[in-house]
Amino acid sequence: MLSIISRFNLFEKTIKNKRSLWQWVDDTFNRFDEERTKEIGSNLACAEWLMKNGAQVRFKGCKEFVSHYDCLTTGQDRSIKQLKIEQVYAGKEATISHIGFNYFKDCENISDIAFVGCHTINNKALNKLQILKNCLTSLKISSCVNISDEGILDIEYLQLLNHLELKNIQFKNQIKVIDHLKSKLPQCNIIFSE
Repeated sequence: MLSIISRFNLFEKTIKNKRSLWQWVDDTFNRFDEERTKEIGSNLACAEWLMKNGAQVRFKGCKEFVSHYDCLTTGQDRSIKQLKIEQVYAGKEATISHIGFNYFKDCENISDIAFVGCHTINNKALNKLQILKNCLTSLKISSCVNISDEGILDIEYLQLLNHLELKNIQFKNQIKVIDHLKSKLPQCNIIFSE
C-alpha cells in the first residue's frame, strides 16, 4: 500500500506528464510546414494553422471571420488560393504560439491582430511579430498572462502601427514601457489600462 507521500509524488508526476503531453501536442500543431505552404500558398497555409489552433481569420474583402479550417477547400480552386488574410483574432480558445509564426511570412495583407486572453502568446511571439512589420497597423493585446515588459518592448519594431491597445498586462514598470513605446512609435495611438 502506498503512503500518502508516495501517492502525492505519483500524482505530481502524472500532472507534469499531462502538461508535457499537452505542450507537445500544442508544439506539434504549431510546427511550420514548408511543404504545405508551397503547395497551397502562404495565406491559405497560415489560415489553416491559425484555425487549426483555435484562432479566427478575416479575409480581405470579407465581412465575417472564419473559425474552422475545414470550411476552406484546398483543391485547384483559384479563388480560394487568392484569399488574403487581413485580420487575425486569437482568444482564450486559441493555442497559437511563436513556433508557428513563420506562417505569417509572405502574408502581406495582415493589418490587424488581436490577442485576447490567449495564454500561449508570450514574449517570443511578440518578438516574432516583426515578420509583419511591413503591414501590421493595429495590434490589441489583452489579458495574455505570459507577456511581460520585455515582450511589449519588442513592439517598437512594428513601425507601421497606428493603433496599439494594451489591457490587463502584468507590467513591472508600465510607465517606462509606455514612454519607451511612445518615443519609438510617435505616430501610434497607444491605449493602455490595467
